[in-house]
Amino acid sequence: MRTKSGCLSSLLIILSSFISCCPAVENNTKCGLRCSQGLQCISKNLTFNVQHRYCREPPSSLPSKVLEDLKIFAVLKCRKERQCSIHLKAKGALILNEHIRGVEMCSLSMTTFRYQCVIVKFNKHGYKKFIGHPVQIEYDCFSAEMEEYTQVTLKTIPYYCDAFIQQEYQVGDCTDKDIGKSISTCIAGKLDYVIDKKQKSLSVQVSEIVEDLAYHVRLCHKWFICEDVGISALIKVQDSKEVTLPYSRILPCLCIEGWSALPDARRVQLCPFKNYTAELWNGITYDHVSQELAWEQVCPMEVSVNLCWMTRSSDHCIDLQNSFHKRQHKVRYSRVDPNPRLCVKFTTNEGVWVRCPFAFGYSPAWNMTFDEQYSKLQFTFKTLNKAEFKMALCNRSAPHECDPLKELQVTANTVGAYTRVFNLSQEEYDSNFCIQGWRTDVEYSVRIQFCDIMWITELKATGTSSAYTWTVAIFMILVILLTVILVAGYMFCRALHRPYRKVVQHSSQSSKRMSVDIQEASPL
Repeated sequence: MRTKSGCLSSLLIILSSFISCCPAVENNTKCGLRCSQGLQCISKNLTFNVQHRYCREPPSSLPSKVLEDLKIFAVLKCRKERQCSIHLKAKGALILNEHIRGVEMCSLSMTTFRYQCVIVKFNKHGYKKFIGHPVQIEYDCFSAEMEEYTQVTLKTIPYYCDAFIQQEYQVGDCTDKDIGKSISTCIAGKLDYVIDKKQKSLSVQVSEIVEDLAYHVRLCHKWFICEDVGISALIKVQDSKEVTLPYSRILPCLCIEGWSALPDARRVQLCPFKNYTAELWNGITYDHVSQELAWEQVCPMEVSVNLCWMTRSSDHCIDLQNSFHKRQHKVRYSRVDPNPRLCVKFTTNEGVWVRCPFAFGYSPAWNMTFDEQYSKLQFTFKTLNKAEFKMALCNRSAPHECDPLKELQVTANTVGAYTRVFNLSQEEYDSNFCIQGWRTDVEYSVRIQFCDIMWITELKATGTSSAYTWTVAIFMILVILLTVILVAGYMFCRALHRPYRKVVQHSSQSSKRMSVDIQEASPL
């Protein structure tokens, strides 16, 4: 039973500590002075600094701890719903003594260094019956601001040395539940919208705003702050709470912002197109005179930008070296050769996007073809401008990597076709063999690449077939030669065996005759 009681007591202590640490803000329609019941007191407000008056030595009969406690609270004084002001309530406790005629309460803002003081004096007629007893003084008219750090001091009158209590208090901000719903500057309102993509407009409805106050609505680009784009509206008190705002371009950082027509009013933002990330990559520009390709970042985002060239199958864009930029407001590439296969690659944490600004409406200013002959490759560059090219034989070491084997430089001094020839040895033939060509008189150029060249494959197959034929021919010659040797040996052995057979046959016939003669002569 004691254990349960102890646990319950501990729980109550923890709960009371939590409540005292996080007190709710009180509501108060009228501020003023309140003293203990029966104790008559009057107050006088002072606006000048009385903090540094000299103190006097206390009499011997004055208790050492005449001032017992001082607590500070925030209170709200409201004239209408959502139209309140913040005040501080100071609640002091002291033991009344015949040497004390009253108390002085002062607040000092550590933000603005503003002093607010009140002098509280006790009525002499009802004063004596409270001597030696604890009394309370409460004053709740110290005006304050949100997030203000304030110091409150309680002193005796007259001011005796060491007879004072000092407490510090910080006022909450709009995140406080009571303050957030009661202070006008905290009331941001509620925004709802309807998108009309055909008309390129946003219909915005405003609700839950402060009465008797106008309301601002605008479009902005959200960076560290929301940058104005020049589209705004002021909703007056008597106006409809719906406005239409036109927009020129869909962007994920294009937001609607609203706030009450008050200095430092809290603002609310909604971003209708926040998931339209792909729209960021459409602002690529190209200057034909300076040959500069540029892209400007209009929304804040961690993005890596680089150039790449699209393969002939259009299934992969191969990165161009030395073209990577990261986290720059504007990306510029100078001396760029415009080509339908030249693209810009954007990489973010959400994925990869590729945009090819020259894919439509641009014809390439040059092209490369090749013709194959046995052990020779003939390259032809056709160009509409003076240019310099490089051609290369390379070995495809990975699906989108090609290691150079041989290179040739071609200079086109005039418009037309230019041909160069590569001589290849048998050892250089490979099924991973590719041909590349690109411009070298610009900073960034696509590469035209040919792989899986049929004649090289056929040549390799022909070489393999020839080797196989020679192997079979040698094998057949050896078989025939062995057969001839075996037949010749057989005939030779047979020729040697014939005389022996004749002798044997003659001997056999002679023996038969002798046998017959003996049989005939036996009766004698």
